[in-house]
Amino acid sequence: MNLRRILLASMTALIFTPLHAQQASWKIGALYPLTGSLALLGTENLNGAKIAVDMINEQGGIAGNKIELVTGDASTPDKAQSEAERLSSLENLKVITGTYSSGLSFAASQVVERRGGIYWETGGISDGLTKRGFKNYFRVVFTASQNGQLAAGLAKDVIAKSLKKDVKDIKIMVIHEDSDYGTSVATAAETRAKELGFAIAAKTAYKATSTDLSPLILRMKAEAPNIVIASSYATDALLIQRQMKQLGVNVDAFIGTGGIYGLASFAEGLGSAVNGIFDTEGSANINTSALSKDAAKQLEDFKKRFQSAHGKPPSYVGTQGFVGTYVLLDNVLRKAGSLDPEKVRLAAVALDIPDGGTALGWGVKFAGESDPMRGQNIRSYPVAQQWQNGKLVVVSPDKTKTTDAILMPLPAWDKR
Repeated sequence: MNLRRILLASMTALIFTPLHAQQASWKIGALYPLTGSLALLGTENLNGAKIAVDMINEQGGIAGNKIELVTGDASTPDKAQSEAERLSSLENLKVITGTYSSGLSFAASQVVERRGGIYWETGGISDGLTKRGFKNYFRVVFTASQNGQLAAGLAKDVIAKSLKKDVKDIKIMVIHEDSDYGTSVATAAETRAKELGFAIAAKTAYKATSTDLSPLILRMKAEAPNIVIASSYATDALLIQRQMKQLGVNVDAFIGTGGIYGLASFAEGLGSAVNGIFDTEGSANINTSALSKDAAKQLEDFKKRFQSAHGKPPSYVGTQGFVGTYVLLDNVLRKAGSLDPEKVRLAAVALDIPDGGTALGWGVKFAGESDPMRGQNIRSYPVAQQWQNGKLVVVSPDKTKTTDAILMPLPAWDKR
């Protein structure tokens, strides 16, 4: 009788135990800069990733397992490396995602590759990340070269036409923070601009941690470019705009290439002066006719969740964290059925999502072993956006744009 009671009690406890309490957990590392100068961007990326995890867990998880993110603060390359060591060795995690910044991704992924784990990059765009021949490194987003080339193409196809000038009569100045990210984007922009026939006034580097960029801005004033293409992060991007205003430096057009240029905080920092500024990166606001029905529905759901959780719409940075993480969970780990690195790698290599199949409009197909860009998503691409009436809208390419660009030139600072 006692045995019967014990069995009945055990069965009752099992029946009435919540599903989430019965589930085992799959832990995945999540490395982002959560403190320091990149905290705004890293946190935005992570917030998107968390929503992907929530959505997957609400669907029952994967293979009966609830997904958990184990976060690490990769605020500097040294910390990225040490946190990657901690997550790989002490936490014994086989799959790590992140990292937003190319420099941080370089440092952390070397550790994970050496230990035989999977590194899944959702944000860093430096070309060199996928030129190392790593077996277990996969990047979902486009490259720095693609972004720089788009900025130069935007200058020709949209801005030059708006100014009603021939490209040979237009001077471009390229400015960039001096990490591998900024240098890669700037070099690609300069190279492509030269190919298109633009005159290059200068290509000038600076440190993103600078608190005074007046020497750079004064050089800009002396060069008097028609168009500035800038690769920046957060505080440096705002500082450039403020010191341009202080020193009375006006240009016909200004193109940012990611970083804070696509965040609401950039518009908040500039007020109405933000209108007319361009930004090249991905976008959460592309024309949904470019998406599959499932991807469009997923984007709508994500936007609602992000708005509810954070009181603001998601930027591209948040959306790339969401899309990259969702693809990892739903398309790769679900197929692998395991966190075993080799099974995950094979599932990633076999991934074949057509164009329009993700909420950012991209497909996903990774360059193979013989490709010099091994592990790069060859179906990802950036889009061109512009701040109009305080909102960021997509103006190019045609398949994803939602409106036309505002005509240039930008008004002088005292008219903005």
